Formats: sequence, structure tokens, C-alpha cells
Amino acid sequence: MTSWRLILTYEPTQAAQDFSDRGTRQRAATTDTVMPFFLEIRERFPTKGARAMVSLLRQDYGIKVSEKFLNQFFKDVEPEALRNRVAKKFKRKRFWSAGVMDMICFDQHDKWKRFGLWPHLGLDPYAGRILWLNIWWTNRNPKLITSYYINACRRVGGVPLISQSDAGSENYGVANCQTVIRQQLDPSLEGTLQHRWMSKDGLNVKPEAGWSYWRRWFTPAFETILDQGVHEGLYNVENPLENLVFRWLAIPWLQREIDAFVRRFNSTPRRRDKNKILPQGIPDLITAKPHLYGTEDYKVIVSPALFDEIEQQWAPPDDPVFVLTPPVFTQKVEAVYEALDRPEVTHRTFWNVYCAILDRIVQVDEDLTMGWDEAQEAPIELIPGQEELRQGGNPVAGYTYLGGLAVPPPLADDDEQSESEPQHFADLTDAESS
Repeated sequence: MTSWRLILTYEPTQAAQDFSDRGTRQRAATTDTVMPFFLEIRERFPTKGARAMVSLLRQDYGIKVSEKFLNQFFKDVEPEALRNRVAKKFKRKRFWSAGVMDMICFDQHDKWKRFGLWPHLGLDPYAGRILWLNIWWTNRNPKLITSYYINACRRVGGVPLISQSDAGSENYGVANCQTVIRQQLDPSLEGTLQHRWMSKDGLNVKPEAGWSYWRRWFTPAFETILDQGVHEGLYNVENPLENLVFRWLAIPWLQREIDAFVRRFNSTPRRRDKNKILPQGIPDLITAKPHLYGTEDYKVIVSPALFDEIEQQWAPPDDPVFVLTPPVFTQKVEAVYEALDRPEVTHRTFWNVYCAILDRIVQVDEDLTMGWDEAQEAPIELIPGQEELRQGGNPVAGYTYLGGLAVPPPLADDDEQSESEPQHFADLTDAESS
């Protein structure tokens, strides 16, 4: 397995550090005191609204600033951008799930293929909780996608009633794992695939909504940074050597940024939505205490030994797809990085570090690109003789239920739910606002 030896710790500016060192009562927010953090955050997240900015300031800088203050701050500092955010409209689609781990939905994202980067998302739609959001140099290898599923299920100690995705051979490994595990633990499911292909039943709505959120609130600044190198001729995704240097630097850096995004997303509530029929609150809290929301955790407990068995069969850790860069290249690039005194990789320094490494790597009189594009695809066949899901797809209260229960619980009345549902609002949120 390739060793990532990058310095990936976040270092705030001196102004930010000085301010965050003060006690809470000393941090009287004014336009002047908030401005350094605002400018720093805008470099990474140019479209963040007031609620998300509250979350970022609190979690990344240790600073408490009210949403009311930030709304006025935005009116004073960036009135045009504020008007643009207010004018944004969303296309709404209703989705219903019976409870926590009723299902896991996942989907790939191809918008960054021009960089050779392939994000992949999996979530629990009931809680709205992201289970994984990973970025790698491919998303077409079923062993890789299966590893995302297995690792996420290991973390929670079990599997959902069903898994769900668009049709595609890259998802066959997950479908097989989910089916084998469920059938071993419940023989009555023998002969039935425990995965739903959404191309047959409708859109894979929840992951698409997740990608929309990610595209709006995470990617703009990072796309600008990455596009800069492409447009200036610094990086050609089809050039093997440039591709390897880029992925060695970009993937660990971006994964760190994505992990921080996921942490904020899961630990803070979205803006309240009157059209939503699923519970509204903090995803981590909904997952941890589903009884407060009138449901239960439908997770099927799986032993570590069974996970190990499934992993060895469908996503063996020694497969080449899990290697960031070929070993011969990794050895050379780590030596070059060490010789450069291990420069920090951030949104400000990425292309400078990339160019410094590339300038030295091209001087190496050795082929470092052998096997650079191996393991992009490694087909897996679906388990033969399995029928489509017998359960799910039943209309309930006017909504189509696509989960794994034969008899889903009745849908709560919207008015009743709004009165009885516990409200757990943190003093920082990751929902976007004007």
C-alpha cells in the first residue's frame, strides 16, 4: 500500500490564530475582526452562506459568531453575491425511508474526470447522513466501490436491509456483498438479490441531491484552483508522469478537505424544509437516537469475521486498485518531496509544489509510469440465479417506498410530526442560508 507522507494539517493565518487564542468573551465580532477569516474561507468556499460560515468559523477556527451578524456582514461586504444566493431555486423531490439503515444509497460523480479525479458518495437517506465521500483515481473498479461499502458498514457494525444504486457493473460487487451477507444471516432471503437498481424504478434521488449540495457548497473554489493548472498548461491528465505527480499530491489533500466537509455536514442540521417528510435535524443525532424520531435502527448486525470473509472475496486489500501510485514512482516521488523539505500542500501552494516535484521527477532517467493506469476496471459478475427484490416499491400515503421492509410503517402525519419531533439545533449549522 502506498504511503502518503504529505503534510496535511490545516494551519490558519496568524490573524486567525491570534483571534482564536482569545477567550469567547474577548471575541467581540466586528467587521474588522471577522474580515480575515471571511477572506480566508472565501478562498476555499466562495459560495458559502451565513449558516455554513457559522459552522466553519466554529469548527475550523474555534470562533463563535451569530448567523444574524453574518447576514448583516454579507449585506455590507458582498451584496451582489448575497442577492445571487437568495435568487437560487431548488427543484424539490420527496423521498421516504422507514428508518436508519433501511437502505444505503450510493452514486459516482464524473464532473472531475478532466482532472483524473473520481468522487464517490454513499449515504443513509433517512438520517441524511453521509457514510462515505471518497475521491480516487478511478470509480469504475467494482473492488474499489465495494471497499467503500464494506468500510462504511464496518464502522457502524452492520449492513442495511438493502443497498441501492444506478445500474452499472462497477456496482456489482456491492450488490453481491449485500446479498451474500443478508442471505447468510436470513436464509428466507435465499434466491433474491438484496440490491435495488434504481434505473428500473426511478432516479437515485438522494445521492443526486447530495451531489447537488456538494457541487454548490464545496467544489467551486477547488475547481477554480485545479482548472488553473490545466488552463496554464501545467497539467495534462493524459500525460502519465504528470498524472502520477498530480494524483500523489491532489488526492490526499482533497480527501482531507472532503473529510472536513463530511464532518461538518453530519454534525449540523440543514435548514428546515416544510416539504420534507423525513426527520429534520442533525444527521449524527438522528442515527444515534432514532427512537426520538419515532423509528428504529434497522441495521443488520454483522460479525467482523464475516466482514473479513466478504472483503477477501470481493475487495481484497492487496488489489492494485488500492495503490495511490505505482511503487517505483512512489519511492522516487517521496525522495524528491523529502529533498524539497516536505512543503505544505494547501489550496494556496498546490501548483507550486506540483511544479517543483515535476521539475525534478522528469530528470529521473528511469521509467516511473509503468502500470500507472492499471486496475481502472476489473469486472465482477453478479451472483447468478437471483430474482429481483420482492419487497419495497409499495405506495404508502401517496409516496413510493423503496426500502427493505415487506410491510413499512405508516407515514407520520406532517402536522403531527412537526409537533412531536424533537428539535436539536446546535449553535452552528451547515445548512446554507442567505
